[in-house]
Amino acid sequence: MKVGDLVVYNPIAVGGMTGDIVRSEDYGLGIVLDENPYYYFINWSNVVGPMLAIPKDHVVPATTENVQQIREHDEREKKLDKWATI
Repeated sequence: MKVGDLVVYNPIAVGGMTGDIVRSEDYGLGIVLDENPYYYFINWSNVVGPMLAIPKDHVVPATTENVQQIREHDEREKKLDKWATI
């Protein structure tokens, strides 16, 4: 990926959680504004404020297949969260 690419957050790559419960839908669609060897600096559609530094392995290109796979993952996580709170 490079500057200008559209990306989505990939909870699958980080085992579904990064400390707090984070879902791809929390971020929405992002655009890579800058990068360094370890992070992409991304402006997210669902996050108000400045760009965020996200580890490179936590994002994937915003393809139809990737978005669908991440949506399915998020739905499974929601169902598991529902049962965990009962």
